This record gives sequence, C-alpha cells and structure tokens, in this order.
Amino acid sequence: MATELELKLMLQSEYLKSASDFLDEICALSDDDTVSRQPTLNLMNAYYDTEDGQLMLGGMALRIRAVNDQFIQTVKTRGTSRIGMHARGEWEWQLENDYLDLSLLKDVPLPDVLQDMSWSRHLQQAYRTDFQRQVWNIQQGDTKMEVVCDQGKVTSPYGEDSICELELELKSGPEAALYEFALRIAERVPIQVSVVSKAQKGVRLKHGQIEFPQRPIASVSRMALAAYWYEVWLVYWEAMFFMQDEVLLQPFRHTIGQLRPCLPTHLDQALVELDNALGELYKADEDKVLELLGGLKSIGSLMLKIGQWLNQQSH
Repeated sequence: MATELELKLMLQSEYLKSASDFLDEICALSDDDTVSRQPTLNLMNAYYDTEDGQLMLGGMALRIRAVNDQFIQTVKTRGTSRIGMHARGEWEWQLENDYLDLSLLKDVPLPDVLQDMSWSRHLQQAYRTDFQRQVWNIQQGDTKMEVVCDQGKVTSPYGEDSICELELELKSGPEAALYEFALRIAERVPIQVSVVSKAQKGVRLKHGQIEFPQRPIASVSRMALAAYWYEVWLVYWEAMFFMQDEVLLQPFRHTIGQLRPCLPTHLDQALVELDNALGELYKADEDKVLELLGGLKSIGSLMLKIGQWLNQQSH
C-alpha cells in the first residue's frame, strides 16, 4: 500500500498548452537527467460500484486502468483531509485482462461498511474516464514530484463531464514544495485548486449534486472553521464551471466573507482586493463572465497561498 499525496489544479482547456510549455521549459533548463518529460499516455479507467453507490458512500473507489495493452486494478480509499490536498491509501495489482479480481482485496483494510463484501455481487461499471496524460518528473529543492496534465472526459449513462487538470504528486521530500511549485505555475498560467476527483465527477453525473464538506460544530477552533470555509470556497468555484452558471459567483463571493475573519491580515487584505475585482466582473457581458474568471491568475495564486498557510498551521 502506498499513501498518495497530491495537489490537484484545474484549468481551462485554452491554457493547457501554456502549462505544458512551462513544464517543458523547466525540464529543458535543468542539468539533472531525472528532471524530464516522460512518454504521453492514453488512459482508460473503468470505475465499478453498486447501483446505489455503496463503494463511493463507503469511501472507496475501485477501477481497472488500461494503458499500453496492460491492465491495472486499483483500490483507493478516501483517507484523511489535507486542506485542499488529496491524501489517500492506494493499492494496485497487474491483471492479465480487463476483469476484476476481487480476491486481491483480501489484504486491503476496507472501510467498515464494506468489509462483509456483500456488495461484490452487485458490482457494475458505473462510469469511465478516457484521457491523455502528459507526464513530467520534477525536482524542487529536496522534493521530487510527478506532474501530470490530463485532458479528456468522464462518461456514464447519465452524461459526460470534461477533464482538464494538473496533478502534482509527492514522491519524496517535504510536501510544502508542492505549493511552492504550484505557485510558480500560477505565475504563468491561470490555474485553481481543485478538490474534486475524477471519481467524484463520475458519481456527480448520476446524482447531479455538488458535494460540500461537512460543516463543523459552532464551538470548533478558528483553524477548523478556516479549513471548512476554504474548501467550501473551492467547491463553489469548481461547481460554477461544471454547471456553467455564473450565478454561483454570488455564493463564491459570500464564502470569501466567511473565510476572511479566519485568516491573517495579509491574506484577509488579498481577499478584499480579489472580491473587489470580482465585483467589477458583473459589469461585463454575462456571456463572458466565466471566460474572464477562468483567465484570472490572481484567483489561483490566492487559493494556493491560503491552502499553503492552512497546511502550515496544521503541522
């Protein structure tokens, strides 16, 4: 079992080439042979669940990945919240074909509600993802990371959704470098922090619901409130583009007001400035609001800086 720690970044498709070019530049300027671009992959992932979504509700994802005529069965568990980062348990096995082998799960510590394996009799392919993956091996100081750029789609009987994202996965070294490197990307390309996995995109197609974090009780610490409102803020941003509805800019801005009192002065002031800039967007043509939002570098940079500060406080 490996613990996967990654920082996921969403971007609009028109900025994908700029992101790829920047990562190519990093590799070209490095004297380290391990800092390099890897072969591009075409990936298909079939995700399995019961009709009523028992695996997703239990905090587990089960898939088969096809890449270069090889098949890999993967189980991922929800893991622990890392304030804008994804920390999950992950198990992988090579398969000879594209059929699930559930006997391999005997060594996986399944969530309590899934341990009796009764769900296994009712599995079906719930949705699939098809995407092209560009891959770079990057070193930032003492930290080694794999950076991937995925573009494609999620499909299910209930519709489809686009995939256009970067993922920074920690391989070794301090995790703070993931944020530092992401901030370098944000200086060049409009990116935003995403807390929505590909699996969640697939489930969402069926239910059409946006998944918000659980609201903490009123007596929790200022830091717990800050983490909650930060993730709500990120969810509203992604939902705005999933639903293609600029009306969600209103709750997105409202959440800024909830988050501000939880932050230090310099981040509070940066949110004030951002909120003022967002207010100006209402004067733009309604059809251009999402396009303008997707091109604002300041949003992604501030998301990263707040996420970085929150993670520093939690250590």
